Amino acid sequence: MSNSTPRRLFRTSTGYVGGICEGIGHHYGINPTLLRIGWLAAFFIGGTGLLLYTILWAVLPEQGSIPQDPSVWVIGTNGIRTPPLHRTTIDRKVLGVCGGIARRWDFDPSLVRLAALSSAFLSFGITIVLYLGVALALPASPPLIADYSHPVEL
Repeated sequence: MSNSTPRRLFRTSTGYVGGICEGIGHHYGINPTLLRIGWLAAFFIGGTGLLLYTILWAVLPEQGSIPQDPSVWVIGTNGIRTPPLHRTTIDRKVLGVCGGIARRWDFDPSLVRLAALSSAFLSFGITIVLYLGVALALPASPPLIADYSHPVEL
């Protein structure tokens, strides 16, 4: 676990259509124009570029609106403080499973979501059943002290 804020994939508001190529180019240090040419080629070769672009538009957060889900970290059996494995209530797209898994093991939530979506397509929906099972098994993040309407004295 790193104590610094991890670099995350995002889409920008300054890009042409959704800011996907601009955000990916910024993250990986690639010229966005080259990415746009690649997307156009993928669009004209089978139409897969359009499907992937739409999925990325739905999965990637916009720059400046990347939510951070604060939590009370727990001390593990090895004495290292780690975030608990909970469904996230802030950084979520559906039920918060991918965001919670990403937070627990310090991954980019967008990459976890992309892996889950890819697995759902490749497994013909079995991953969706597993996702729902994990959502039922994982507890939701507890509410933060700041979320209470009355003052809390510690």
